[in-house]
Parts: sequence; structure tokens; C-alpha cells
Amino acid sequence: MPDTSSAHESTRHLAAELIEQRYSRGLRSLLLMLLASLPLVLGLSLAQEIGDLQIIVIAVALTLTAFGYWLLHRGLYQWTSYLLVYSLIGLSAAGMVAYGSVRSALLLGFVGAVIAAGMMQGKKSLVSAVVMSALVLGLLSWAEQAGLLVKPDFTVNLRFWLVNVLLLTGIAGSVYTSRQVVLRALREQHAELRRREKAEDELRLSEDRFSRIFRNSPAAIIVQDADTMTVLDVNPAFERLYGYSSEEFLGGTDAVLWDKPQARKDFHRQMATTGRVINLPLEARTKDGRLIHILLSTEIEGRGQGRIVVSTITDATAETQARLEARRAAELFSKAFDFSPINMTITRVADGTFLAANASEDRIHGFEPEELVGRTAVEIGAWASEAERRQFVQKLQAGGRVLSRELRMRHKNGSMVDCRVWSVIIDIAGEPCMLNSTINISEQKRREAQLIDVAKALSSGTGEAFFRSVVQHLALAIDADLVIVGETMADQSVASLAMVQDGELQPNIRYPLAGTPCDKVLSQSDLCVHNEGVQQLFPHDRILVEGNYHAYVGAALRDADGTPIGVVNALWRKPQARSADRDALMQIFASRITAELVRLRRDREISRFNETLEQRVNERTEQLMATNAELESFGYSVSHDLQSPLRSIEGFSVLLARRLKGRLSDEEQRLFDRVRVNVVRMHELINDLLALARVSKGKLVLEDVDLSAMAQQVVTEERQRDPRRPVQVIIQPGIRGRCDSKLARIILENLIGNAWKYSRQQSEATIEFGLMPAREGGRKMLFVRDNGAGFNMAYADSLFKPFHRLHHETEFEGSGIGLATVHRILERHGGLIRGESSEGKGACFYFSFDPRVGAIAA
Repeated sequence: MPDTSSAHESTRHLAAELIEQRYSRGLRSLLLMLLASLPLVLGLSLAQEIGDLQIIVIAVALTLTAFGYWLLHRGLYQWTSYLLVYSLIGLSAAGMVAYGSVRSALLLGFVGAVIAAGMMQGKKSLVSAVVMSALVLGLLSWAEQAGLLVKPDFTVNLRFWLVNVLLLTGIAGSVYTSRQVVLRALREQHAELRRREKAEDELRLSEDRFSRIFRNSPAAIIVQDADTMTVLDVNPAFERLYGYSSEEFLGGTDAVLWDKPQARKDFHRQMATTGRVINLPLEARTKDGRLIHILLSTEIEGRGQGRIVVSTITDATAETQARLEARRAAELFSKAFDFSPINMTITRVADGTFLAANASEDRIHGFEPEELVGRTAVEIGAWASEAERRQFVQKLQAGGRVLSRELRMRHKNGSMVDCRVWSVIIDIAGEPCMLNSTINISEQKRREAQLIDVAKALSSGTGEAFFRSVVQHLALAIDADLVIVGETMADQSVASLAMVQDGELQPNIRYPLAGTPCDKVLSQSDLCVHNEGVQQLFPHDRILVEGNYHAYVGAALRDADGTPIGVVNALWRKPQARSADRDALMQIFASRITAELVRLRRDREISRFNETLEQRVNERTEQLMATNAELESFGYSVSHDLQSPLRSIEGFSVLLARRLKGRLSDEEQRLFDRVRVNVVRMHELINDLLALARVSKGKLVLEDVDLSAMAQQVVTEERQRDPRRPVQVIIQPGIRGRCDSKLARIILENLIGNAWKYSRQQSEATIEFGLMPAREGGRKMLFVRDNGAGFNMAYADSLFKPFHRLHHETEFEGSGIGLATVHRILERHGGLIRGESSEGKGACFYFSFDPRVGAIAA
């Protein structure tokens, strides 16, 4: 809303500009007159030799007049008016001093200055001019009375007359200019009053017309305050549409009319942005709760505080319902016909002319829709023969529909396409037509035949016969020029089990892995695909180069533990396009070949095992007996032969320290302390060795263990031992495992204890225990992770060996047996453990129990 004070200020500025424009013309005339007259006065003064001071005054007046005209010419009216007023005062005072008396015609100069200040400037300038004139005149009067001025010359001559004429003319010009300005302002004010009266008459007429339109309009109209959105008025049509009377609605808001508050917010936002809304479709509620559809047109009228919002509301409920029904029908037809992925056409029964065709991806006939419309099926040669079409139409007319009938239709390129057709007779403009839905089943039939062939290949025989059969069927299924199934050997070579080239079986070969695509295949889990340029990638592969093969697809054959045991290769002499079907067939064949190769290798192993079974059993039994004897001997030695001397050393050192207390030097006391510390460390090493020995003996007691709860207990114990240390511990809930609970406890105590120890130098230590989301080699992996000191992965092989430490004991205490104990326990369960780390960035230990013993579930 515009500010009233700003508007008044703008009006004052506009008035000041108009006054300046009008007074500037009079001021220019006055300056021109002075420029013409002052040189004459100066000449007469020089001729009469009236005195140097008076001549200087006249010369200065001429100079100031010329400067004032230059300022006025540059548009600097204010500066010119100020120069005129204060120059008149100054020059009149200087003239009186030069003349020698205040009683001079130059007194008119003060009068002219006051008149000019009052007409051309504001009140402040007028007061300033009067005060300055009074002061100057008072000062000059005192000076004359005191005899300080020169003796006056009262001689009357032409110059005296001319100076008085100039002063009178200037005053007259100023008065005349003021009169013209006032007269012109009165005329303009009178014209403005007449214009306003006319505008008010027109406004009253317009308001009367608007009132009649507002009251008699068939459309609902609501008028609201633009700032508060308070309802100011509603017309009778609004009362009829919404059921509210004007009395109960005026003074409120339109919130009750909106079905959705968010729609009202969006409407206000749009009005704030654009200032108007045209035919906005909305849903509204009447007084009785009925939902209606409306078109809302709104615009802001007026300016300032009187702005209003005028909204016209049209009831579009019936139109909306009709439009919705039409849209539903159009959408049903559009979805069923235009956007169907199935090939659909509408043809006349009489002559087979195409009336419509959808743009399906599978175009049975190979024509674009616009190429079909207007042409007949006979013209495009869609049917194998006209007789076949007549037979189809007769069957359709007899039953009214044909469902899932297999036909062969001719493609644009002349080939025959296997199809399945659904057709029904519909009426269009009184003429029977056929609505046809056609599916291309050529690929389906090809795949059916291919699957039958693949099934035969994958179920044919075992051993060498199987491999010979499978390479032939695979080459035929994917149209390969060469297919090889090979087994990896210990000397990094591949020995073929069967090979077919150009449809003929070939003798088996053996080739090295290095420099061949097979080497890459064995290092990745998915297919290795080179649809072109394989020779350039592997220029040292003799088979590729000599056979001039350019495309290659290979799949690794792996044992149950993921170890590569063979490879199946397919090669082409020409570049190949990408094919998901080909890759899927390769994977299917590779899976079946893997199973057969695993079976074959197992048969070989069984044969070798059977040959040496008894000997190996005896050897293993002897080894186990010897190992058990060594373990028992070791345990006895540790328990008696090592523990007893250590206890004696510890006891005597304590006794000796007591007897020598106060008599030992600092160095001797330090040596005694080192003895005691190392005795304690030796005890810990012996206890750790005994624990390592114990975990290798005894029977595993497998049970369902809540590993998350057990980990929480271990963390609680660590916090009790180190209560002041802040450590963030994250334990994934619900992790359970089938294992020996006592040994599992030892694993968690060692791993979480290590994480607690090696992260103590971190200001914000974090330890996490959880379950990996994906399996690793068929196992579900647990992990314990920390953000502590970490270790160098170059020494990771030594992690699980007894007494091998990757940190000095001055940094972190420990015996180096904890991880070896964990490793031994997991081995007994058939599990595994590995560590990953980076120095200074923490460590993570992944471990698993053998899933054959007990699968881990979360």
C-alpha cells in the first residue's frame, strides 16, 4: 500500500518543479534585460568618472548577471535564484558604500531581493533575505551616522535615472511574473476541478452499472479486502450457489468455501505472484456440505488501502462430470488401443481396409501406423493368400469373435511371421469392423525349440560323452564358430575336455593361461564378454590369432568353495551384437558343465582316496596320537615345571624387597620392579599358552547362542575395568549362532578387548560388532571393527601366529597369543577369520563359524 506522506512529498516536489519552470522564464527575461542594460550603465559611469568603487560594483554586477544566466541555461534554477537574491543584497550594500549614503535609489535593490526570495524560493529563504537586508541596512545606517562613509553625491544625472529604471523594471518584472504564475495556477486549478467533477460523474455512472451487473450476474461474485481477505460483498448468484445469505457471510473469510486448505494456500500464493487468476478449476463446499466443481477467476482492483479482490465463480459441476466421463472413455480406449504393447488394428470386414493401427513396438507387418491406414490387408500382402483371409472372416462372422488363433502373416520384408490373433466384430458408424489383437510368437516358437534342444543337451550322458554333446549343442544354440570346455591344471594351463569348431568335433588340446582371455575369465565372477576386438586385447593368444576370431564370451567353472576348476569359451570370427539370450544360455550351460566337471573331479578324488585311504588313516592316527601326547606333556610342563619356579622367584623377590626396604638406591629399586613386572608377564604368557592348549582339547558343545547379548556383556566388563574412558559401542541386535558358548565368549573377549585396547589413543573411540549383509564364499560373516591404531597389512600373515605382535609392548600391552587362540577356536568350528586394516585408521576382523556346523542368523 503506498505511503500517504510519500505521496504528499511527491506532490510537493512536482509543484516545486512546475513553479521553477514558470518562474525560470521570467528570471531569464530579467537577466537578459540586465545583461543589456548594465554595460550601458558601466559605460556612462566610466564616462562620468564617478569613482573606482562604483565602477567595480557595476562590473561585478555585470559579471554575476552573466554567471547567473549561464547557471539558468544549465537548468540550475535554484542556484540562479539564490545568486540573484543575495547578489542584489550584496551589490546594493556595496553601491550604498560607494555612493556614501543609505538614502539612495539602491534601497530598491533590497526590496527587489526580498520580493525575489518570496516569489522564487521558500519561506526560509524569504526570512533569511529580510533578516540579512535589515542587518545590512542597519549597519550601513550606523556607518553613515558615524561618518564612516564617503561624502554622498546627490547629483542627479542620466546614470542615476538609468539605475533607478533598472531597479524598477526588475521589481516590475518580478511582480508581473508572480501574477502570471498565480493566474495560470488558478486557471489550471479550475480546469482540474472541472475534470474531477466529470470523473466523479463517470465514476458514479460506472458504479451504478457495476452494481446492476454485480446484482444481476448469473455467475457468483465475491468481493474481498485485498489485505485481510475479509468478505465485503456477495451477489445473489453467490447466495444461490453456496447456500449462504449475504448477512451470515459478510465480514468473514472464504475459508469455509474451500474443500482443501492447501488449494487455498496455493491460490493466495499465485495471487501474490501474478495478481490475477483466470478460470482456475477447483473443488468447493456449499453450506450443506455438497462438493461442487467451479471455475475461479480473480483479479485485484484499485490501489493503496482501497484495493479489493473481485472473484467470479462459475459452477462447472455438470460440465466437469461430463468431461470426466468423456475422459474416462477416452482413457480406456487409449490404454486399450493406442498404448497397448500388443499389435492392434481396426479393419473393415467388407474389404479389409485399415481404419486405425496402434504404435506397438512389435509391428507384425513392419509398417508404420500411417502407412497402414487407408490401405487393405490384400494390398500390403499381410495374408498368405486371399482364401485364407476369407476363411478367417467367415469364422469370425459365424462366432462373432476368434480367440487365440495361430496364423502366419507376411512381413513388409517378405518373410512369414508366426502370430497368435484375437479378433472381435465391433460396430463403427453402422458398419461392421474387426478389432484385431496380434502377438508375434516367432521368437517364442524359436525359444521353445531352443529350450528343447538345450534340455536334450544338458541331459545327455555323463563324462566325456556329455562334454562332446554339450559343446555341439552350445555352438548350435549361440551360433558360435568355436566352443571349448577346458579344465584348469596345476601348471597354469587349460586341458580341453571337448572342442567343436565349425560344427565338427576336434581333438583335445592343451594351452597356457597366460596372455589369453581365459586368464581374465578365471579372475572374475561373471561372464567375460568381448563382442569385438578380442584379438587386439590378447595378441599373444595363438588360438585367437590363428583362427582369426574377433568376438569372445567365456565363463569360469568353479568348485563349491569358489576355486576355479575350468572354463567354457565361445568364439566368433565376426563381431557380435550384445545379446542377453546368448549370455543367459552361456550361464545355463556353464552351470551344468560345472556340475559335471565337479562330479568328474570328485570321482577322481574318490578313486585316489580309496587307493591310499588305509595308509593315510594310519598316518593321521599316529600324528594325532603324537600331537596329543605332546600337548599333554606341554600342559604338564607349563603347569608344574614353569609355574613353580616362577612362583618361587616372585615370592623371594617380594621377601627380599621387604627386607631391603629403605636401603635400596633408586636404580636398585627400579631393577627389583622390573623383575616383578617380568614375573607377572611370564605368568600371563603361561596362562595364555594354557588357554591356547585348552581350546584345542575337549569336546565342542554346540548350542544356539545369542552373540549380541554376549558381546554386550563383554563390553560391560570392559567399561567396569575402565569406567572413565568414553567409548561409543555399536552392537547389532539379534545376532545368533550355533557354536560352543564358552569358546565363543573367548573369541568376543579377545576381539572386543583388542578393539578397546588399540583405540584408547582416540579422543572419540568407536567399536562396532555386527553381521555382514552379504555372504562371503557361502558363509555369513561377523565382524568387530574399531577406529584405533590399526596395523600394516604387509604383516597380516603373522596376526594369528602365537607370540607375533605388530606393536611394541611399550605402546600396547599383551602377549600376542589372543588372536592365535581365536584362530584355533574358529578352526575347531570349521570357521575362518581374517583382518583388514590401515595404519592409524582402525582395524576390522571378519570371522565366521562353518555353516555346516551352525548357520548364523540375524
